[in-house]
Amino acid sequence: MNDAIETFIDLFKGRGDAYGTWEGGSVKAGVGYSTFAKHLYGEELVGIYPLVDDSTVMWGCTDIDVDEIDLAINIKTAFQIKGIQSFIEKTRRGYHVWVFADEWIPAPIMRRAFLSAHEVVKVPAKEVNPKQEEATGLGNYVRLPYPNGMNEMPENRYMLSEQTLEPMTLKEFLEKAVDARTSINLLRPLAELHKPRRKVTLDVTSVRQDVQEALDYVSPYIATIWRNGPVGTLDRSNILCMMVHKMREYGTPMNYAYTILVDADKRWGKFHNRPDAVEQLVKIVEDIYGIDTTGEFRP
Repeated sequence: MNDAIETFIDLFKGRGDAYGTWEGGSVKAGVGYSTFAKHLYGEELVGIYPLVDDSTVMWGCTDIDVDEIDLAINIKTAFQIKGIQSFIEKTRRGYHVWVFADEWIPAPIMRRAFLSAHEVVKVPAKEVNPKQEEATGLGNYVRLPYPNGMNEMPENRYMLSEQTLEPMTLKEFLEKAVDARTSINLLRPLAELHKPRRKVTLDVTSVRQDVQEALDYVSPYIATIWRNGPVGTLDRSNILCMMVHKMREYGTPMNYAYTILVDADKRWGKFHNRPDAVEQLVKIVEDIYGIDTTGEFRP
């Protein structure tokens, strides 16, 4: 039993002087064996701050806060293509995708590897941890998986089997994760593919809603997708992102790209009925139009 806790610590260790509470607060206290043990035995559930004072991390994860397993699988596939093993965690609202390192590595490499994975499969990166590349203060913590996992299978916050997507017990996960830790030599090439972003802002109040006018500024390929709907194996989220990428490359003005995106989403039913629909669609456009293709990677 003790070996399981020690293995769990090796995978998820981070800052040693503070941890996060399950309710959203922070506790400035030593983080050691008992901290992780209490979590795994359900006595005090905690989150860990990944970024330590020398700006290195042992793990990274991305939060997909909608219940769409395909988005998590796409991120996992992007890592797998580069020889990096990752794990999908089922959370209360969606999924996390985790990558564990075999040594302390620079935070920029871990963070940019995740951002690059998102870019490759055109899934907006809403919350990638570590959120910072340099240690300034505590940063942000992530709640640990397997709360009370030493006693029972939790209702959520457990890892999924790669083959069947069925829940893995804590023991099963630890056995696989130990051998799945990745090296900086695998993460760095993926991180170097990341394209830095400039901050761009879309003023939705000034966007005209004339879709036919907007279509004059897109390629025939995008016009066909807009007219016929999603194609191939891409889900609705990915096809919306792909459309915006193609419109940006074609030179479509950002406001017209947003007009087309809103109309496509309304007919395809991805974000349209959600209370944060405008926020989600604006973020897709701003993120993609903010890509700086001249940027270079300098960890």
